[in-house]
Amino acid sequence: MKTTSLLVTLVALAMPLLSRAGTVPAGADAAAAGRPAASRLVAPPDDEALRARYAAAIRDAIIAQWSIGASVPSGARCRLAIRQLPGGAVGSVQADPDCEFDAAGRAGLERAVMRAQPLPYRGFERVFERSLDLQFTAPR
Repeated sequence: MKTTSLLVTLVALAMPLLSRAGTVPAGADAAAAGRPAASRLVAPPDDEALRARYAAAIRDAIIAQWSIGASVPSGARCRLAIRQLPGGAVGSVQADPDCEFDAAGRAGLERAVMRAQPLPYRGFERVFERSLDLQFTAPR
C-alpha cells in the first residue's frame, strides 16, 4: 500500500509537498521524508507539478474548515492518517499517537478533514492516493 505525505505549514504558507514512494521531496523536506535519498526515484515533471497542485488543493480545503483551538500550542505538529475513496469521500481520519496537539486539538483537526470532504479529486485522478499522511503545523 502506498502512503502519501503532505506537509502543511500554516506559518509560512509554503507550497506543501505531496510525496510518495517514487517521488523526491524538494529542499529541506527531503530529510523529513524518512527515506534515504538513494531509495527515492524522480517522478516525471508533469506528475510532480500535478502533485504540487493536488497538495495545495487538499491543504486549502482542510485549512478552510480548521478552527485552531486556543489549546493548540504554536509550532505543534500533528500527523493525520486519512483514507479516502476515489471522488474524495473520506473513509477515516486518525491522528498519529505522536501528535503534539491535545485531545481537543486533535479532534478539531480531524473534524476539519471530515467537513472538507469530498477532498479534491477531479483533475487529480492521475496522482490520487487512497492513503494520505498529512502533517499539520500550528501557526506561531
